Amino acid sequence: MKEGARTLKVAAVQMESRNGDIAGNLERATRLAERAALEGASLILFPEFMPTGYIFSREIWDAAEPAEGQTMQWLRHTSRRLGVWLGTSYLEAQGEDFYNSFVLVDPHGSEAGKVRKRTPACAEAFFTRGEDGPHFIDCELGRIGIGICYENMLAYIPGKLCSRSIDLMLMPHSAPSPMPNPLFPASAVAAFNRVLKEMAPFYASMLGVPAVFANKCGPWVSPMPGLPFLTQTSSFPGLSAIADSDGTVKAQLEDEEGVIASEVALDPARKTGSCAARRGRWALKVPFATNLWRVMEVAGGFYYRLSRERRRRAAEVSSLSLP
Repeated sequence: MKEGARTLKVAAVQMESRNGDIAGNLERATRLAERAALEGASLILFPEFMPTGYIFSREIWDAAEPAEGQTMQWLRHTSRRLGVWLGTSYLEAQGEDFYNSFVLVDPHGSEAGKVRKRTPACAEAFFTRGEDGPHFIDCELGRIGIGICYENMLAYIPGKLCSRSIDLMLMPHSAPSPMPNPLFPASAVAAFNRVLKEMAPFYASMLGVPAVFANKCGPWVSPMPGLPFLTQTSSFPGLSAIADSDGTVKAQLEDEEGVIASEVALDPARKTGSCAARRGRWALKVPFATNLWRVMEVAGGFYYRLSRERRRRAAEVSSLSLP
């Protein structure tokens, strides 16, 4: 190893999470975290909204939590018990708003840092508020870059992370395959899944740092806001991966539930100091039909801002605390 370089064993957990079943999802996550720890992982990444589930309806607010709710208690307890770093995102209620908040907890059970999703994807915008903040966490492991699902497709994330000279990138996802339709044909669905499969090596090669990508698996069924007769019926394709700082894929899953763990090199000499050229709004090539999501994002933003129910329900949840 070159001077200043070091290794770290990381793990990505790929799992199904059921809508609103926070306790059940955390129970299943416990078993998978234990597996990763037994494989020697020091840092374990879970998917976006692992405890929350994923649905485009007000039902998702039923799974919202205050800042120190079930998920934070689970992260603190499990990290201490296993002696590992743990990270996932959950639906956090603060004041009159709902946020998609990623939290990294250290082996002592202390919160190392929190990053909120800046750009809610497609119909997520009806139910969560984005927050523009630093997309990195400084901790004993180094500077950890965080890209939450859809953000990793957008052009601003590479620039943010490159300018901050991150040492490792974590990418929690809750990304289902789009349901084929005339605007999003089967070929576009296949192209979207390829983007997910190539996400970790793309960022690892571009930035010269290891990248850990954790996505969900299992079925996905959801209504679409404003389209009462359309139900999205698809699945999460998984494809969770670990890529080393030279872009080599060290481990990757298909669509099954499981854990992958691998040792990666955090080597300052491999950092590129540059990022790929922008593709307009996008960081990498995506199916053209993905541009249509912007319409839902704009409509969702108006709905969210005007929603009295959102303000009431968020305030109710954020006022709760667990003993």
